[in-house]
Amino acid sequence: MKISFPAARRNQSGWALIITLTFALISLIVFASIMYWATSSARVSRSNNLFNISQAAAQGAAETAISEMDRDFVYGSLNSSNYYELAVTNINQSSWPVQFIFGDTFGNTNQIYVSIWPQLWATNYVNDLGSQFEGLYGAAAQCTVIAMATPINQGQTMNAIVTENLNLALIPVFQFAVFYNLDLDFSPGQPLTMNGKVHCNGTIWMCPQANAYFNNVVEAAGVVTNSDDPNDQQNLTFSSSYLHYTVNPVSRCDRLNLPINGVATNSGPTNVETLFNLPATAIAVPSDAAYTTTNQVYLYNEADLIISNSSSGINGASQYGTNLSVFFSDYYNPLGRLILVTNDLQWYVPTGTNNVVSTNASTHKLQTNTVVTYLTNCYYSYVTNVSFYDFREGKTVQAIQFDVSKFNLWVTNAATNAAGAYLSGYPWNYQLGGSDGAHGDKGHVIDTVFFYNNVQLSSSQLPAVRVVNGQQLPSPKGLTIATPMPIYVLGNYNIQTNVGGTQSFGTTNTAWTWPAALMGDAITVLSLKWNDTNSAYLSGGSYSSRPGSNTTINAACLEGIVVSTNVAGVKHYSGGLENFLRLLENWNNSSTLTYNGSIVVMFPSIYATNFWIGPGTYYDKPTRNWGFDSNFQYQQKTPPSVPQAKAIIRGNWTPSGQ
Repeated sequence: MKISFPAARRNQSGWALIITLTFALISLIVFASIMYWATSSARVSRSNNLFNISQAAAQGAAETAISEMDRDFVYGSLNSSNYYELAVTNINQSSWPVQFIFGDTFGNTNQIYVSIWPQLWATNYVNDLGSQFEGLYGAAAQCTVIAMATPINQGQTMNAIVTENLNLALIPVFQFAVFYNLDLDFSPGQPLTMNGKVHCNGTIWMCPQANAYFNNVVEAAGVVTNSDDPNDQQNLTFSSSYLHYTVNPVSRCDRLNLPINGVATNSGPTNVETLFNLPATAIAVPSDAAYTTTNQVYLYNEADLIISNSSSGINGASQYGTNLSVFFSDYYNPLGRLILVTNDLQWYVPTGTNNVVSTNASTHKLQTNTVVTYLTNCYYSYVTNVSFYDFREGKTVQAIQFDVSKFNLWVTNAATNAAGAYLSGYPWNYQLGGSDGAHGDKGHVIDTVFFYNNVQLSSSQLPAVRVVNGQQLPSPKGLTIATPMPIYVLGNYNIQTNVGGTQSFGTTNTAWTWPAALMGDAITVLSLKWNDTNSAYLSGGSYSSRPGSNTTINAACLEGIVVSTNVAGVKHYSGGLENFLRLLENWNNSSTLTYNGSIVVMFPSIYATNFWIGPGTYYDKPTRNWGFDSNFQYQQKTPPSVPQAKAIIRGNWTPSGQ
């Protein structure tokens, strides 16, 4: 019997399970890969985000230190590096989503790295500061700030490091052709060319009425606007055809501030004026505090000579020289920091006679052989008191008059009297600068003289300083005249370096001048034709009776102005840059006023406050031949005791991390 077996049948459901499991495994692998990729991408993104946050924190730490350096540098005194390294301890992180530990990359925490080199700027002048200040030199402290930020409790270490380089610069303001700490008005009616830099901490109102050429940078912390100052009563119309720029003007640039010790909020015009006035007794010479860096910004403290008079200002001196006084100021002086200087002209009353015998001004020896009982009525040959009339102010000017020519003799006369004693400024001059003017106590001869006129300002009289016979300055080191009162300059000033030699007169070529500066409340130029005793001056006669004559002034001029105002609809124009030098004579375009220097306006005038009215009243305008003295662009040729603006000049900042 044949037995049949049924054919075996493959189990299909088993293969399906295997295939399903295989696809499931592949899906799991793909899903795992996607999840791993997503997790890795999230980790990378989180790391990138954390690094960016850390970098921002590091930059914030660096900026915290820099902001404190900026504050202290501009408004006071810069501290040492380690002071700013601890600035990060003042950062409040309580509201931050991520907390950080700050370090200096050397393993130190809760501090960053700050390097300030050198801390004494006098040895580190930079010929070109670059950036906004290209072409200007300055004393610069080169600084580096490095901050590292490390996030905490974030599951990973993500350090970020930021390095910032900068310069803390002191910039002598006389390098600018024009520097205004107030609004600058500009509306000349004659062609005028400005070759140097123009900087304004306010707004520049440009409305020339004749061709005006600016051959360098013009910049304002406010705006440079092509319109007349709205407070100008002249209501002038702007014409673009008169305005010519070599470089497009810049608006909203950084302010440049003058250092003001003890004023931590601003360097506004009113505060700046204090630098040219008497400092508080506690910080004035001869106190110890006067010689600190922050208090040497006061011209009174920095001056080599301080000259003052009595409150009456009467010409002539009372007994024993109490009317006019000259003080020699030197920290290193073994006889005292502030010494009353002996008069170089004295009157003697000999025994047994009523005859008065005077000294010989050239030899400082008695003219007769007598026994001197006492001396009286002491005089300084180079300082007197004078009176004259100012028609703009409508006041009698009671001025200390400074004769530069006689002062030159005083500081160079090495002759002695019969007793072998000097009756001149020669020993003081030598003590400061030595035989070559470069050594001695201060490394320069007497080059800065501060005047304080004790005459009381009133409705009828004006205290002031007048400079005469200033054709030649005492030495190549130059001369700076400083006072909180108005300054009057009679005749040519600083036109030659040697008597009888080539002169810088009537020209913009200043090859034969020495560094010079005039700093006061206002500056008025009187030509050589001016005459104090002419009744037309004293009685308020017509300006046509006061003719001007060709005059040249070669000096940087820092002053105050009477600003443009509009009170109850009554407008008063400042006179503009074109009238920053005041005039009281009838120049009538037939005489030329040549001016080479630097125009610096820092504050509203305190003493000479009457408004500018315009030509044809108390004066008529001259032909202006003005130029910027390019000598001031060089450190060796800048005027003594030049005020210096402060600025932080940024370099590059570099991020890094790990």
